[in-house]
Amino acid sequence: MKLMRTVRPGELMQRAASWWCAELLDLLPSRVAAWLSATGQPRIVLERREGALRLRLTDPRSRLAVSAISSLDAEAAIAALLTRHGLDRRDVALGLSLPEAGMFSRDIVLPAEARGAIDAIVPQDLLRRTPFKAEDIYSDHAAGATVDGRVAVRQWVTRRRTVQEAADQLGLQVAQIGFVVFGDAAPTIRLASNAPGRRPASIWLAALCCSAVLLAGALAGLTYVRQQAALDQLDADLVVARRNAEQVRAIMEQLRERRTTLSRLRLQRYAQPGLIDIWNEATRLLPAHSWLTELRLAEGTQAPSLSVTLTGFSTAAPSLVGIFDTSKLFVDAALTSPVAMDPIEGRERFSLQATVRMPDAAKEPKQ
Repeated sequence: MKLMRTVRPGELMQRAASWWCAELLDLLPSRVAAWLSATGQPRIVLERREGALRLRLTDPRSRLAVSAISSLDAEAAIAALLTRHGLDRRDVALGLSLPEAGMFSRDIVLPAEARGAIDAIVPQDLLRRTPFKAEDIYSDHAAGATVDGRVAVRQWVTRRRTVQEAADQLGLQVAQIGFVVFGDAAPTIRLASNAPGRRPASIWLAALCCSAVLLAGALAGLTYVRQQAALDQLDADLVVARRNAEQVRAIMEQLRERRTTLSRLRLQRYAQPGLIDIWNEATRLLPAHSWLTELRLAEGTQAPSLSVTLTGFSTAAPSLVGIFDTSKLFVDAALTSPVAMDPIEGRERFSLQATVRMPDAAKEPKQ
């Protein structure tokens, strides 16, 4: 049965910080990321072997890994290599490759509670348990975790005299050297706590805080921009909707007016007598000895009154006035011209005018 290891809160915080730092470095420009992280900084490793100067240039930002052999002095060879690959000397960490025999390593195990003070405990433990003196050595270490939650630390040590001799062979100052490696092995010893490849915790803390503030500001700005864009779009939609509503309102007013006019016309149609009604009534009233040659309908002097003018021949034209006065459709019948005998027809020519009786619904009210 496999036992499950309990993860401590401190370890969880460290994992979260590592993830956050990795994501932050991906967002930053390569030059800034290289300044904050050793894994992102270009490195040149120098080695004097068989009388020739060997240089290894690696740049994780562009996945560059090249080697060169030069007969020039170290400074000239470094400058030529950097110029060839377009790099700045200030951005590159310089290191020495030493024989593995010049390195001493040891493993120690610390309790989990000591994880936050490893950088102080490990050098003190080295001086207490070994004959090394702090002024004679360079040391570095890397920490991991064991199965039971304790911290496994591996420490590497090299003598200052060994580094000085290697730097003198290359014509360099030790102050120019940021780290030393041992052959193709992984251990790397940084020559100072603030040498390239290590950044103080305060820098990381400041970087994390700044990144959190920047991301929060960016999120707030993006939210504001999206809300403002939505509001602007809503304003534009409201303007269009208001314009459409006004157009619809105008169309409805026009339809209402047309409907009112149509209703009025229909009312007048059913209230006022039409031409057919007038024609039928005139035909009914005329006696057999009379006939018409013209029937003319016109508006009266006071709307909506109508007047009808009848022109024709009759054997008793004056009697027509009385006949038309008895009608329920005509009133105020009168001859509009003197009666004259037509020699051709042998009858009296007449011209009679009457007012069409309007229903009360069609009459305008008196003021």
